[in-house]
Amino acid sequence: MTEDSPAIAPMKTKAKVPLAPIRTPVIQSVWTWFWVALLAACIPMLVIYFSRMWRLDHYQYFPFAIGAVAWLAWSRSDRYFYAPSRISSLLLISVGVLAMIGSWSLRSPWMMSIAFVCYTAACLSVMRGPHDKSLLILALPLLLLIRLPLGYDQLLVIQLQHLTTMMSSLLLDVLSIPHAVTRNVIELPSRELFVAEACSGIQSVFTMAFLSTLIVAINRRKLWLAPFYLIIALILAAGGNVLRVTMVAVADQWMSLDLASGWAHDILGYTTLAISAFFLWSFDGMIMTLMHVTGTTSDEHPDNPVLHLWNWFVDDGQNVDAVGEYYRSNQSASDRKELGFQLQLARLLGRLQAKPIAAAMAVLGVVLISVSSSSAMKVSAVGVEEGAQGMFVDGIVFEPPVKFISSGNSGFQLNEHQQSRDGDNPILGQNADVWTFESMVNGLPVRGQFVLSQTYAEWHELCLCYENQDWRLLNRILESTDATESEVADSGFQPFAYALFGGDTDARGHLWYSAITPSGNFVYPPERPGQIGRRIADAAEGLDEAIEPMMMLQLWVVAPQKLDASTIDRVDEMFDGLRQKIATAVKAASGGSAVGTADQTEADLEASS
Repeated sequence: MTEDSPAIAPMKTKAKVPLAPIRTPVIQSVWTWFWVALLAACIPMLVIYFSRMWRLDHYQYFPFAIGAVAWLAWSRSDRYFYAPSRISSLLLISVGVLAMIGSWSLRSPWMMSIAFVCYTAACLSVMRGPHDKSLLILALPLLLLIRLPLGYDQLLVIQLQHLTTMMSSLLLDVLSIPHAVTRNVIELPSRELFVAEACSGIQSVFTMAFLSTLIVAINRRKLWLAPFYLIIALILAAGGNVLRVTMVAVADQWMSLDLASGWAHDILGYTTLAISAFFLWSFDGMIMTLMHVTGTTSDEHPDNPVLHLWNWFVDDGQNVDAVGEYYRSNQSASDRKELGFQLQLARLLGRLQAKPIAAAMAVLGVVLISVSSSSAMKVSAVGVEEGAQGMFVDGIVFEPPVKFISSGNSGFQLNEHQQSRDGDNPILGQNADVWTFESMVNGLPVRGQFVLSQTYAEWHELCLCYENQDWRLLNRILESTDATESEVADSGFQPFAYALFGGDTDARGHLWYSAITPSGNFVYPPERPGQIGRRIADAAEGLDEAIEPMMMLQLWVVAPQKLDASTIDRVDEMFDGLRQKIATAVKAASGGSAVGTADQTEADLEASS
């Protein structure tokens, strides 16, 4: 090139920007309608399920769980619904479909909650955002929407009561506060502090478990860390409840303040819950301080499998490997013939993106909602509007006519009637009527206590109450007398439950109990928690029955030794006759509704006779 040659201007090159794939608008996407159809199909059954959950204080966090997951998904995603092209998503959909079919067949709202969680997790697993390849971790808090089955949440209540009472007693000993412990009652010089379910920590334990999963989801922690967060949450919740019960006792003895009820107790509960939550957040910070990524670039220790494995376990996606990203971006693309199964499945499902198929998905959603609604209409729920709170329901099913119940009994006597209302005696229930039971059977005096307690939202397993009082359950069976069996077909009588308890001595506790609804019908006793197969079978058999408020009848007899078979059979007949007598009184007085007064009940019984 000479000086006279024209200068050659530098070539201006512009990198070709790859064309972004053209996406179907969200409202027209097949997969938008696919996910909406699956999730909307769960709503009819979930309305019943959540109305039942709201009755239980320890599950009332579920609106916050749903709201938190919805907000996190909205803020982190690109707000677009994708095809279920991941294997995990397909597996979750399969489990959800099975649970939904089971919910329709068995009319079980609980199984529909499993389907809802599976569908939501499947949808989140394929959603993505600017900083997330998958939002599956957000489904973790939703797992706590599934209620512990077969009464195991009640067993958890019992264990927490024992733990709280024991640890609180130790702390009171350290503080030199005089007290005595009788089962789950802390006896102070001026009062008895009953460690009831509201004070045993069950509410904050479930709340802390939810908070632990929420922290894992918010901070994008590895999924395998979730069990450790749950364990720490349970420990902190138990400690918070021990502190709460101890503070109630300390305030009573040192400052003469009542922190066991009212707004003061609520403030104390929320304060201890906040303290436990603070320590849980501190634990999260400690975990991230100790378990951080070692080496930040691809060329550091490339042949060290231990470091690669460690980084895979602890990397939460927030570590930016700039050198590694640059290195990988300059590698040649994989051969199209070697595309993975996931990408091939995504392309196959992408061919379904068409308006007719989107319309078909919308129609499918309408069909699924119709089927769920039809199944939900066959399930009766005790709603919040009926005043249901916790295990109790406001109001009284039956105001017992004392003279009618105490008189005219064959072979036994009921004396010394005592009445408690509005939770005066929390051990016996919200509203209770108590009589002493006396009889002479085969020359052996049999003495005990007959209790009519009400009103329960569902069957209340009394065996748990006596196990809570340090009785050891030896046997539990369903009993029926000859008179009951002969009248089952005509009157709908059901068997009653009988349980045998033992202790540290030769004394034996005998418990007969049954339940009666406001319409005067008996409730079939379920199997006790722990016998999973029988409880599932009995639950399936009783799905057609409406869940009504009910009152519990129990006869408790403590004998120096176990009663012989003939004596038990005779007491069976006495208890069965007494419960039939009360059921007849309920029917005569109420006609299926709540009973008015005891005088009106006796008048109706006289008229009917």
